[in-house]
Amino acid sequence: MPTETGQVREQAIELAATQETVVAPPSWRRIEIQLQVPTEAGDQSIALWSNLPASIDAATIAQLYRKRWRIEGLFGRLESVLHSEIRTLGHPRAALLGFAAAVLAFNVLALLKRCVEQAHCERAPGLDVSSYHLGVHVASDYQGMLIALPSEVWQPWCEASGEEVAQHLLRLAGKVNPRSVATAKRGPKKEKPGGYVAGAVARKQLSTARVLKQAAGTTP
Repeated sequence: MPTETGQVREQAIELAATQETVVAPPSWRRIEIQLQVPTEAGDQSIALWSNLPASIDAATIAQLYRKRWRIEGLFGRLESVLHSEIRTLGHPRAALLGFAAAVLAFNVLALLKRCVEQAHCERAPGLDVSSYHLGVHVASDYQGMLIALPSEVWQPWCEASGEEVAQHLLRLAGKVNPRSVATAKRGPKKEKPGGYVAGAVARKQLSTARVLKQAAGTTP
């Protein structure tokens, strides 16, 4: 089937069961993408293994694979916004706990980000809320909120439905100034002339005799 980057095809993979196998081996799918443009390494195709159900077609899996770099971007935002890599937690289990807490907090932050964008979709279409700016606002107001709103105030929300929580979050998000949490838009990058000699010129070999002859011919 054709996609944006090339042709996609798939085949079923069956793992042979052994005598020690207790349960049936899982079913896998091999998905191959014949690229229209080769990769930087010169690869003409990419092969993937997937155990996703058949309801998710090969083209969707191939499209999701193209967005795999977002996972690395997520780790970067976890470290910069939520400080997931805590240096004082030297014990491996403590470090893993800190990272898991950061992942959970980022899910909450992503929900708040989406609520602010949805609440201002009419007045500020195309609003892209910055996770960093939103995280700074939450961190700076959190201590004061705990003083103004004791834990008893939050207890009824434990029994609220998901729809009630969503509506309340949208009402609160509507009071947020979108400019204070919007992603900074960079202007077009201006090209600056390099303050160096081009490599081709620096590596060019010249004959001293030829240079002197040319200089003699141009001297009045």
